[in-house]
Amino acid sequence: MIKKIKAGNTQALRILIERYKNHVFRITMSVVHNEKDAEDLAQETFIKMMDALSTYQSQGFKTWISRIALHKAIDYKRKLQRKKEELSTFEEDNQWSDNNNVEKEIATKEVRQRVKESIASMPYKLQLVVHYYYLEDCSYKEIADKLAIEESNVKMRLYRARKWMKTHWKEEDF
Repeated sequence: MIKKIKAGNTQALRILIERYKNHVFRITMSVVHNEKDAEDLAQETFIKMMDALSTYQSQGFKTWISRIALHKAIDYKRKLQRKKEELSTFEEDNQWSDNNNVEKEIATKEVRQRVKESIASMPYKLQLVVHYYYLEDCSYKEIADKLAIEESNVKMRLYRARKWMKTHWKEEDF
């Protein structure tokens, strides 16, 4: 069926989309928890699938399309989170500065400094992935490219970093 789609057969494309649309929707819905957004992301997944079909290597189509859907949904959630953070930063910047805001600013700066110091106390290999993933909001692939390592190594280092943080950090320190 993939060969037919690559050859331009639109009927084969319709059949493929019909076959996988519920599966893709369930994946996006499990991440975004909003039906409208999940539908939009499912459509974007199939658009991305068409763009990337030339790179498909005929190994596990369902896994391949699932990965595309998952990454689309995760990227969408990250963008939403960034917008919320930008909006809250904008609102904070536009508030009148009174003693209470000055105290909050100082406290926030102190917490940020403690977090940076705590990250610096981590083993170096873990510091880099934590920095890129949490502070620069990079994807596994982007981190792997920056560090010239495999994505699986990035995932393992993040797992180890979280484990290390649970062992060595206390919430009240922040």
